Amino acid sequence: MGSEPALSIVPTQGARRKKLGGTLIKATALVEVRATGNEDLRLSDRKLFNHLLAIAAPDMGKGCRHRVRLSDIRRFAAEARDAASHGDTNFWLKESLTRLQKVLVQYDVLGSDGRTWVSDHLLGRVTVNETTGELTYEFPEEVAQRLVEPALYSALSLSVIYQFTSKYALTLYEILKRYADRKAAEPYWSARIDDVRDVLGCRDKLKDFKDLRKKALDPAILEINELAEFSVEMDEIRQGRGGNGGRVVGLVFRVRGKALGELEAAAKAVAKPKTQRAGEAAERRQAEDEAKSARQRAVAAALRWLETADFGKRKEWAARAEQSGLTLPAAATAPSNLRKWVPAMAETIVAEEGLLPRDR
Repeated sequence: MGSEPALSIVPTQGARRKKLGGTLIKATALVEVRATGNEDLRLSDRKLFNHLLAIAAPDMGKGCRHRVRLSDIRRFAAEARDAASHGDTNFWLKESLTRLQKVLVQYDVLGSDGRTWVSDHLLGRVTVNETTGELTYEFPEEVAQRLVEPALYSALSLSVIYQFTSKYALTLYEILKRYADRKAAEPYWSARIDDVRDVLGCRDKLKDFKDLRKKALDPAILEINELAEFSVEMDEIRQGRGGNGGRVVGLVFRVRGKALGELEAAAKAVAKPKTQRAGEAAERRQAEDEAKSARQRAVAAALRWLETADFGKRKEWAARAEQSGLTLPAAATAPSNLRKWVPAMAETIVAEEGLLPRDR
């Protein structure tokens, strides 16, 4: 297994510098952070917040401010900020901190006097002293209290967090990690589609579910399954009439801990440079696209051939399909019904009838 990265910690009360291992304990109340208004957190913002939270962890809830050297942030920024960010680290840092200060954390608190709704900023006052080379920051009191609430802890792997290339993957990982840590036999997170959009920060973007799935959810799940210590599968909850059983109204994310071999593969993936992983992902997508195109060519060739073949050939292949376990429509050999079953047999038909070169 790969070694976990260590982060420098500079406490605010004169203690000696300590080292923090590769696990961040993060309250679930702050895992499900939702940006308000038009403010949209970037992947680099979320990574920066996790970085600052890890540094502050030993002194959280003690009513103190937290400090980190700008040189440590620069080393982090070189890894965490996206390619489009401004080249000036201090400029990037101020912009990112400003976005974090605009994000609200909202939750309900149950007490003896009933339910209380709380709304607070994710990050409090910050100062960047370019002379001393320090960043000083604090968390609002209520937020800090929830950060140290043991019942809400969620252990996050910093080595995994730093490797995500999608903010949707990082956000989904943070949420699902809480469920993965539970002792349930089959842990899962079930949520309404609007709540999923809110948590991911795309209520006003990717409004069509097909776009949401293609551009946000599927890539996020692929990245989690490659890097994380657990894997996830997603089920759609549909309601109403229409194609595919109606519109999607909710999602269920089923979480499963990885076996030893899978964990070793994930550790190797985390240890790879991002450029290498990106290249391998591009190769996989290309291979998948080529396989999809090859299948489409096979289906077209098989249909084209059977539509003009004699009745005996159509009957022969219909019998083969039935023997393979397919349920055929009535009058399966009629040219108008071929599309209902030929695609499932297309590659076999193409190979045995020599319709396309085998290397295609």
